[in-house]
Amino acid sequence: MISKNIKIAVALVILAFSGTSCEDFLASKPISQIGETDFFKTESDFRQAVVGAYNALGQVYSGNGYYSLLVDLRSDNTTELGPGGGGNDAKRNIDEFRETTDNEHLTAFWQTSYVLIARTNSILARIDASPVADNLKKQFTGEALSLRALAYFNLVRLWGGVPLVTEPISDIDASYQVGRASVAEVYAQIEADLVKAGGMLPATYPAAEAGKITKGAAESLLGQVYLTQKKYAEAVAEFKKVVTAGTFSLLPVYANLYKASQQGNAEAVLQVQYRTMSNGLGSNLPNHFAPTGSQGIVVPTGGAFGFNQPTEDIAAAYTTGDVRRTNIADGFTQAGNFVAAKYIRGYVERETGGGNADSGADWYVIRYADVLLNYAEAINEANKAPNADAYAAINLVRKRAGLADLSGLNYETFKTAVYNEERLESPFEGHRWFDLLRTGRAMEVMNAKLSGPGKPTVGVSTPIKEYQLLYPIPAIAVITSSPAIVQNQGY
Repeated sequence: MISKNIKIAVALVILAFSGTSCEDFLASKPISQIGETDFFKTESDFRQAVVGAYNALGQVYSGNGYYSLLVDLRSDNTTELGPGGGGNDAKRNIDEFRETTDNEHLTAFWQTSYVLIARTNSILARIDASPVADNLKKQFTGEALSLRALAYFNLVRLWGGVPLVTEPISDIDASYQVGRASVAEVYAQIEADLVKAGGMLPATYPAAEAGKITKGAAESLLGQVYLTQKKYAEAVAEFKKVVTAGTFSLLPVYANLYKASQQGNAEAVLQVQYRTMSNGLGSNLPNHFAPTGSQGIVVPTGGAFGFNQPTEDIAAAYTTGDVRRTNIADGFTQAGNFVAAKYIRGYVERETGGGNADSGADWYVIRYADVLLNYAEAINEANKAPNADAYAAINLVRKRAGLADLSGLNYETFKTAVYNEERLESPFEGHRWFDLLRTGRAMEVMNAKLSGPGKPTVGVSTPIKEYQLLYPIPAIAVITSSPAIVQNQGY
């Protein structure tokens, strides 16, 4: 068993930030590299360190962290090989299940995730003995625990057992010197972190601190953790807390979720916020999602790379009258000519920045609609039948989409319905691949949609095998590890 209390000499490089208003929270800039003897002395130091952790979260979910490629491009919802695709072999290999241990995008996501973990560990190791006021001490602890749990939740679903580091480290390479924990050990740590965080975080924050992790966000994330492990009763309990609290609500109009002014809206349970025109604090998501050839049209400035485009399969999955289909654009007009190249309006058309990596387009980690649908799924699984609460949850989402209420379904037919609704509600927000893994449908669904004559492009042309449900551990982690990290089977 891997020890969870490994003591490693601390000389962590952290980003220090200043200010606590919403504008400063998003516009903060790193000012120095500071060792532990010069930092973590005042409340301001800890406040800055927490914002530094959120900055690391932003890197994980931005185009540079490649989260969207690892989860959406892997699924049947998006493809790099659609019309206008402009990616490279590293992206194409993820799309086609041909990635190798030196894939640059796998390495980038792995390393940015461990940067986030390192920053949260540094806070958690020192906060108890700090002079920070008790109420803020609880809040900062809850935020750091939740961020660490989110990082590990992503890692364990993509790679299985990973190095489990819960103490400060000297550098990211030191993360690989603790061996590889089991899947069960990683999930146990995630659960412990989120249970503790839920009792420490506030239900809401002042408007100036919108975007921080709340009690409801920690509970929602814990519900997803339980659902993934098929702990259905526990998942129901967590989701019910969020639903009955009344803190979050669906926006009345689906399209408003993706407008430029949507930061911190009532549906955003957990959202990674970016700030445009802020010297590195924006995102490059619109440039990644915009189809090639559309710069100056779909995005005003910067590149249009076509890395992540909707498949014909997801575009055809919507029924007549479903307003969510409008989030998929079928092309753009260039020099008076229509260019057929599907793209995702939700990321591209709210671009307001000055070029690559400078957009204010945010990333939803969890929306309230996701909570409602996961709640309905968990109830159906726990009871082996839907009840009134399950119908109420799924029908709220369907009503906004312009669809009729569901009723009279049994366990199997409701399960099919909720799986379909989960796909159609948030197809480009990093859930589809994880949904397929969680429900044991990944191989069945993907292999039924192999690309070929007369079939929609989903990025897979040969049947995937079970070992490909996990990614290969990046070569750098295996090579530098001691004790040795054993590579995932098949790679």
